[in-house]
Amino acid sequence: MLIEIRDRASSFVAYIIIGLLILSFALWGIQEYFGGGGAPTVANVNGTDITLPEFNNQFQQRRQALQSVLGADYERQYPNENIVKEQVIGSMINTELLRQEVTDAGYRISDASLVARISQIPQFQTDGKFDPQLYERLLQVQRYNKGQFESQLREQDKLRQYETSLAASSFLPTADLQKFQMLSEQSRDFSYALVIAKPDEVSVSDEEIENYYSESKQLYQTPEQVKLAYIELKEEELADQILVTAEDAHAIYDSQPERYMTDELRKTRHILFRVSNEVSNDALEWDEAQEKADNVITQLKEGVSFAELAKQHSDDTLSAEKGGEIGFIAAGDFNSTELEEALFDLDVGEYSQPARTEQGIQIVMLDEIKPSKQKPFEDVREQIINEKKGQIAQTQFIEIADELANLMVEQPDDLQEASETYDLKIKQTDWLASTSKTELFEYPKIQTLAFSEDILKEGLNSELVEVAEGHVIAFRVLEHKEAQQKSLDDVREDIRKVLAVRKAAEHATKTGKELFVQMQAGKSLQDVSNENSLELVKHGAVLRDDNRVPYVVMEHAFKIPRPDDGASTIDEAALPDGNFALIELHSIIDGSDQLDESKTTQLSQRVNYGRREYNASLETIKESAKVEVFQENL
Repeated sequence: MLIEIRDRASSFVAYIIIGLLILSFALWGIQEYFGGGGAPTVANVNGTDITLPEFNNQFQQRRQALQSVLGADYERQYPNENIVKEQVIGSMINTELLRQEVTDAGYRISDASLVARISQIPQFQTDGKFDPQLYERLLQVQRYNKGQFESQLREQDKLRQYETSLAASSFLPTADLQKFQMLSEQSRDFSYALVIAKPDEVSVSDEEIENYYSESKQLYQTPEQVKLAYIELKEEELADQILVTAEDAHAIYDSQPERYMTDELRKTRHILFRVSNEVSNDALEWDEAQEKADNVITQLKEGVSFAELAKQHSDDTLSAEKGGEIGFIAAGDFNSTELEEALFDLDVGEYSQPARTEQGIQIVMLDEIKPSKQKPFEDVREQIINEKKGQIAQTQFIEIADELANLMVEQPDDLQEASETYDLKIKQTDWLASTSKTELFEYPKIQTLAFSEDILKEGLNSELVEVAEGHVIAFRVLEHKEAQQKSLDDVREDIRKVLAVRKAAEHATKTGKELFVQMQAGKSLQDVSNENSLELVKHGAVLRDDNRVPYVVMEHAFKIPRPDDGASTIDEAALPDGNFALIELHSIIDGSDQLDESKTTQLSQRVNYGRREYNASLETIKESAKVEVFQENL
């Protein structure tokens, strides 16, 4: 239960507070429940403040997520973190605007709906059922009270309700869907030729290398490094130290016999009237199958043998040969809930009414019941021992982890007391670079925290970090190395390659544009290619997703204006790899505008018009809102 407590405790907050928010926002932001008590304000939305602590919390989460995904490229893509800050404050403002909108519009979440919602959250379940005690403990570990959490959950559900109401009521007219289909299935017949960038043929001078190095020194530094001291608590190690005897296990076995029972098994026959997936929406096929099933039911009532009818009529040929017999069935074996419920309501010798399943229409008959019985103790002894050890370890882990978390705050500059109090060895890492993914830095949160100001500059302990199920770590920085500038001699060849690629791309672009001017003057792509030894590529009419053509070439080819009959239109494009493309469009073949029900549904999903309506609604709300952002506080 520790990741039913600690992992559930951390992951459940992400799951509830972040994951289940409306799809437009990855982070949960504006919540007056975390009142700042005079904290600086970073934005005001129609009179409601967004405080600096709220913003910093969301900013740290967003930065950590980006660093986890981008790794070493984070600093290159976000050299100025103001970009990330703008994204975060924008998301928080949008969330607050929507919260105010749904509140003013009178959206409500009933108590019954809230109870059902909480009961269905996997983090609050044990063996698939809602566990009130687990619910209370999870909230307690996260320092939540029930009223606070349930209030937040209501707010989330109101936002989802608002979004769902827009998505469900939005649609695209048939005429627009037809246009969309014609465009999406459109094909284009075009040719293209590439002016190839050739870095190996480019000369780069020492002066160019030196100038580039001088202007781009920040790109050529050794990464910042740290050595860490840390303690870790693992639930599995606690479990290894716990003794549960065979006598203890037998006492549990005797006191809870219902937990160690075999499944009740039901020997079953069936008759299947198959409806294929390809026609699963065809009402006529289902009607025909139902009619066949009703006819079999009539014969069963007249006393005809179920086995004989299965041989004659069932589309399941393997079981039909055996009179429909499919063996012993336990609860959960059928994909169809309706069919399973029907089977387990039967007495021996009875048959069910026809039930509609994924395979078609089915009728089942019960031949025999093997009742559940208690498993022999020896068969479950190790299971009981391991379960008991796990339960004790979970309880110990929760208690120790909670006390460790407090101790990290009470003793912020030393791991020694925590180590001695809980017999946890203080371990040390090797040097870890800010770009490393080894040792403790395989956990993104630890990597981010290690370079935070409190831990790196102030020399404080980290918070207790949950890194996996039943596994927490606290650490501090032992040694720190600043990023160091690499010498020019160390990076000279790297810079030479960068400049060679850049100069080759510039030359290819210059040459390509000169050739494009010739095409504008009337030369065909064929002539330009022949005169300049370019390879002319033509695949005939291609669709938009044809992967034989470079993406940028395809993108431009499908934007070129439609040519007149017998003529062509042209375009140019610089490619990401430094090459330059010359493109000549010969003809356009529009897709069909014929729609059936299946195609209409498919296209509607692709267009996602409900999402567009939702975004448009948000923009309308913004236009009439009074929003002020205090940039100096970000």
